This record gives sequence, structure tokens and C-alpha cells, in this order.
Amino acid sequence: MSEPPPAGEDNAIIVDARYVLEHRLGGGGMGVVYRALDQLMVKHHDRDPYVALKLISESLRQNEEARMMLQRECSRAQKLSHPNIVRVFHYGWDRSTDSDYLTMELLRGESLEHVVRANPKGMAWSRVAPAIEQLCNALDYAHSEGIVHSDIKPSNLFLTDSMVLKVLDFGIAAPMRSADTASSETLLNPRRLGAVAPRYSSLEMFLGKDADPSDDVYSAACVIYELITGKHPFQGLETPRAAELDLQPEPVKLLSRAQNRVLRKALNFRRKDRTATIGELRDGLLRQQPIMRGIRLFYAVVAGVAIAAVAMTLLLRLGPVRQPPDSAVTTTPREAPLERASTPPPPEPAVSPTATTTSAPAVAVPVRTSTLPATQTQRTQVKSAEQKVTKAPPVAAAPATQAPVAGGKALTERCQSLLEHAQLGETLSEDENAYIREKCR
Repeated sequence: MSEPPPAGEDNAIIVDARYVLEHRLGGGGMGVVYRALDQLMVKHHDRDPYVALKLISESLRQNEEARMMLQRECSRAQKLSHPNIVRVFHYGWDRSTDSDYLTMELLRGESLEHVVRANPKGMAWSRVAPAIEQLCNALDYAHSEGIVHSDIKPSNLFLTDSMVLKVLDFGIAAPMRSADTASSETLLNPRRLGAVAPRYSSLEMFLGKDADPSDDVYSAACVIYELITGKHPFQGLETPRAAELDLQPEPVKLLSRAQNRVLRKALNFRRKDRTATIGELRDGLLRQQPIMRGIRLFYAVVAGVAIAAVAMTLLLRLGPVRQPPDSAVTTTPREAPLERASTPPPPEPAVSPTATTTSAPAVAVPVRTSTLPATQTQRTQVKSAEQKVTKAPPVAAAPATQAPVAGGKALTERCQSLLEHAQLGETLSEDENAYIREKCR
């Protein structure tokens, strides 16, 4: 059928006096899909009055089996309610043209066939992983309902603008071997009519064998391989030819060894060697996603760098304190409060005010009165200071202690000695105090 003219013109094609065909969206062996305006929805002011309408091809209008297959597609799809399977609304017949049709939700996005062409080197795992999960979930649900899709290929998968994958076209879907089916369903087997996708269908489909979930496993594995690498797993050859040559898919660099084994098993040509269920394929590929391994490695590196930085900071702050040489007398700001806190104040000298005034400085008093026994270094420092004071010339203090007193008389040697002892805080006897009062004035 040629593409219809734009809606609103006098010669616009209207199907079943209701649907105005606007433009073609795609097509296949069974029919052509159009974007259509539902005039009944327009009448009732629906906000989104558009649907996708699949109209049977003109060449098949006289083929009763083909028309029955289109009706079966609608019937099966209506039984499947899943977010990753396209919703089919209505199956109808246009009396004026004797054309069968079905309507379904209008999707906005692009088919996976266009996505693969736009990514000849494959897609990033962050985009592939959600598509894998959604595809496998949809097929797993269909299998649980007793239906094998039998025609999984990139053109029958759609990726919406919101990154939701939809499985389309259940036109040649077949009941599973174990499913109870009506006689009419058994009489019409699309597999026996040769309805296969040459590069994506399993070998059993070419041989016309009964439907089995592993058929969809093989087709899905081909699509997944193509999404990741941008290439068909068997160089684009038809399945029988690839099986005849016993081709093996090349390992996918993006996947781990375990994931490659899972994908390779799903691509086995013989059903007995192939992955049995779509759930096994999904779990094997998504159990350890490469992106998660990369994220874990990234955070491990970041954590290691952070720990190393903290350790280095602590080492710099709490590193060993360099001690001063034993022979040096040092008084640091940190040691000063310790000396003041631990050294008891010296006792008041028992001398008269006159004696205290007369005997002026005592050079070695701070060293001799220190009582700090804290460390070996401090004891060594005190000892060294005492040795320096001891080795000093005895005349160093003479000018102050031998100064003339009132009356011009110089102090005697005994007076000088007693006054020094009194200045140092030593307790003098009564006789010594009396001697100071009498002789040292």
C-alpha cells in the first residue's frame, strides 16, 4: 500500500470510518504500521488521540492464514499485560476495503535496529544493561503465559524516549509445547510456513520444530551481542550457514569471562547445549555488571588515597619530638609551666630586713633550688648547670658581698659565708644569727 496523504485532505485514507492514517512508521511481512488519528477520541476530547495502526498488506488480503495470524497476534498480545510489551487495543475489519487491522499504543522513540546502526562500535554498558533486563523480563513473562515470541530481532524491539524497551509484533508467536492450546491454534503454525528471521531465529525454527523458550533465548542473545559490540555474533550469516561452519562468537571485551561464558552458551546452535530459560541468561549477564565492578574499584582507590592522606597527616602532627643536647640548658615555653607547677616555692629566709637587703644577688639560686626529677635529660641539665656555677671564679660574687657597710668596715669571711647561707634559705642557729647582728653590720 502506498503511503497515505496527510490527514485533513480530501483524499486522506480513513480506515473503518474512524482512523485517519497520517504517515507510515514501519512495515514487515504481515502488514504496514501507520500513525493514525482516532476520530472517536478526538470527539471525546482525549488529550492524546493518536494510535499505531497495523494494516494487513494488500498482497495478503486474499490469504486467510495470514489474516488469521494477524488476529492471533492481537489475541495473544491482549492477554499479555507487561510494561515491556506493547499494548494492543483493538482488532478490526474495514468492510469497504476488506482489510484487517489492529491498533496499539503509539510509541515515541526509535527501534533497536536504528540504535544498533547509530552505534557501530556498540553501546555503553550503562545503556545496554537496562535494555537486557527489560527484554529478558518481557520474554520471561510471555513464557510464563505459555507464549514463545519466535521473532525477536532489533526491528521488533523499540526503545522509547524514556528508555523503556518494548517488545513488538507477536505475529508469528507460537504456543509452547507444554501449553494447552485449542485445535485452531495447532492448525496454524507460522513456523511451518517458513516465517523466520534468517539471522536471529534458532536452528529449530528453520527445521519447523515446536516452540520452546530456548528459541527466544537464542534470538535475544544475538540481539544482546549486537547491542554490546555493534556486530552480529556470526558475521551476519543466516543461522543454518553459521551452524554448518561451526562458527563461534568472539569474546566481548566489555564482559567478564563468566559473562562471556553465559552469552556463548545462549548462542549454541543445538537446543540441548543452549541455555534453557531466558531467566538464566538475564541473571548470568547482570549478576556482576562491569559498571558495578568499575564503581567498586573507583571507590576502593578513593578510600585508599583518603586513608593514606589521614595517616600522613597524623604522622606529621605526632612525629617524634627532637630532644635538645644533654649539655645545653634550655627553657622552652612548654617546659616553663611544668617547672612552675612542680617546683615548690623556696622557704622565706630567716634573716633580718637589713641582712636581706645587704646580701644582693645569688647567681646560682635558680639551679640549686630546682627539684625537678622528671627525666634523665632534665637531671643532666641541672647537673651541668651546677658544674658551670661551681667552676665559675669565686670572685664573681665578691663585689656584691664584700661591699662596705655603714661605717666603712668590710665584711669578714665568716659574715660573708653566713649571709650567703641565709640568702640560700638555710636555717641558721641562734648563735649565727646573733653573730650576724653583732659582727656583720
